[in-house]
Amino acid sequence: MFLEAEFRMAMQVMAQARQLGMDRVEEAWVDMMCHGGLEGCEGQVSSWSRVSHRENSIFLPFPYYYWMKCRRSKGCMDFKQLKYFLTVVEEGAISSAARRIPLAQPALSRQLQLLEEDVGTPLLSRSRHGVRLTAAGEAFSRDIRRLLADFEQAKQNARRIGDGHLGRLRLGVTVMHLWVPQITRLLNRFRERYPGVTLQVVSLLSGPQVEALRQGQLDAGMLYFPPEEDDSLCHHCLYEDHLVLVTSASSPLARHPPRRLAELNGEDFIWFDRSATPTYHDKLIHAFQRVGFTPNVVQEGADNATMLCLVAAGMGCSILPAMTMAGSPEGVVSHRIEDLDMVLPLMLVWRRDAGLPAVRRLIEIAESNTLGPG
Repeated sequence: MFLEAEFRMAMQVMAQARQLGMDRVEEAWVDMMCHGGLEGCEGQVSSWSRVSHRENSIFLPFPYYYWMKCRRSKGCMDFKQLKYFLTVVEEGAISSAARRIPLAQPALSRQLQLLEEDVGTPLLSRSRHGVRLTAAGEAFSRDIRRLLADFEQAKQNARRIGDGHLGRLRLGVTVMHLWVPQITRLLNRFRERYPGVTLQVVSLLSGPQVEALRQGQLDAGMLYFPPEEDDSLCHHCLYEDHLVLVTSASSPLARHPPRRLAELNGEDFIWFDRSATPTYHDKLIHAFQRVGFTPNVVQEGADNATMLCLVAAGMGCSILPAMTMAGSPEGVVSHRIEDLDMVLPLMLVWRRDAGLPAVRRLIEIAESNTLGPG
């Protein structure tokens, strides 16, 4: 007959197995119990055992049944026994330790006996005046205190990681966004609020960011227009940007800026390769075609920073997000175009199956603080 607590545990694991959606419950048992360190478990369930508590009964695969029995027999030390042992050491007597725990004295004595049998040597010297540590017990006590302290620290770290206060956040950002005050404010607020999270900022263009997210090399990214057909990615809008015409200050276009895109036909244009940001590229080309503008591309830049430098050198004009002007070189000016009204949503993007708490914390800060201009 199982103890009530053990029976409840068995039922909970069975329920968890069903929630995992595994094809066979026994596979869940093997995955959850056998891989946890049971000797002799080869990943197969060879037999089942029926266990009962009061009027209820369930069938357990043999490895788990063995593990349950092991919990009340020789050779299965657990943290509870270790804590009992340290309490006895602190109290100097089994009777006072039993009252402090609280636990019946015979039951406590039995747990100490099982612990010593498992260790393989006496840990306590018992007398009518109380107990004292043997030489082996002294060494064991020191090691166990460190073990339990590490265990408590591990639990605390796990909780802090689980609530987003500890860990690492690998964030992909394009070079130009690192110059934008709105983005740097967001990142600074995150660092101030969650100093235990290491913020690893990786400079990548939008296309490589998406691939790195899919491969698990990034936890989140900041980019325009994540792939619309990719259901594996989630996104949250951080800021809505707009497009501007960018020219050198000495260009005739700076002195007489056009009002419509079609007026730019024939002008030398600096553009970028589609592979860098496919979705963004295609949406821009569609917006150009809609108003009868075909860019006369004379030069390509690897990224927005390169394109700005080419504009500053007088090699042509370009169409860029207004945000990029925060890091523009001297001698570059921007102009609004009336029929260039496409909205650029800057998205925080992450994998749907990741569920990283630190990403949720970053979203919370973004939602509570507007990322408008300035």
